[in-house]
Amino acid sequence: GGSVSLSAAQVTGATYQWNNGGNPVVGATSSTFSATATGNYTVTVTSNGCSATSAAVAVTITPPPAATITASGSTTVCAGNTVTLNANTGANLSYQWLLNGAPINGATAQSYTAAVAGSYTVTVSQGGNCSATSSAATVNILAAPQATVTASGPLAICQGGSVNLTASQAAGNTYQWQVNGANIAGATNSSYAANAAGSYAVVVTSTNGC
Repeated sequence: GGSVSLSAAQVTGATYQWNNGGNPVVGATSSTFSATATGNYTVTVTSNGCSATSAAVAVTITPPPAATITASGSTTVCAGNTVTLNANTGANLSYQWLLNGAPINGATAQSYTAAVAGSYTVTVSQGGNCSATSSAATVNILAAPQATVTASGPLAICQGGSVNLTASQAAGNTYQWQVNGANIAGATNSSYAANAAGSYAVVVTSTNGC
């Protein structure tokens, strides 16, 4: 993608022909030439009917490294989860991850753990010289639902009594009540009548699966 500017000594009234590997380069008849391909370049200068050809200059064009991103799983996750993005590996490669086109400070490893929604790319450099930037991987973070419990009365009750526990509600939510960290069979309504001692919680799942 780069080029090397080659310049011949300027001679008044002279004409120029640049050559690659001894073969004339079509249209390259100025005193300067921009080389974009690997080769051994010379210039033939003609003045007053006499010609001279320069010594060759070797130009090497190095192809850029590959730059790709592979996600370890889905790039759409619920809030609180992350997406691991992996760049391609290879000899003598270095990396810089970017979010929405801006470099991420300190993100220079072969993989990156994304916890923020956005468009991620990685710039891969080889030997500190040639580099390439990958196409984007879009990370989506889905919002989690509200999960709170409201009690209808005191939490200290007499044996044989109960207290009604109600979860925060939203259209499409599903519920699973737990006691002491274990699911209560069949307790899948937005409210639950607790009649035994314990630590109660509710897992709320919204329509987006979070």
